Amino acid sequence: MPYKDPETRRRYDREYKRRLRAQQGLTEPGQTLGRKAYICLKYPHLRLSGTAFRDGWFITDDPAKQATIEANPAYGQWIFSWRVEP
Repeated sequence: MPYKDPETRRRYDREYKRRLRAQQGLTEPGQTLGRKAYICLKYPHLRLSGTAFRDGWFITDDPAKQATIEANPAYGQWIFSWRVEP
């Protein structure tokens, strides 16, 4: 592991994280492995292609469902998320 040169270290870290994400099946930048909670107060019973909010909440650990919600144009405008610790 290269420690002496800071640029080599950064390049190594980026490559390591890229390989780790690929191994875990995470391909989208910013997508995290783990449980995430989503809230939508404007539309509490919102349905998005296979996901349904209940009383404004949706909690999942499935990366495919997380990507579906985060790809929606309402994400960041009416739908907000945070990572839930196990």
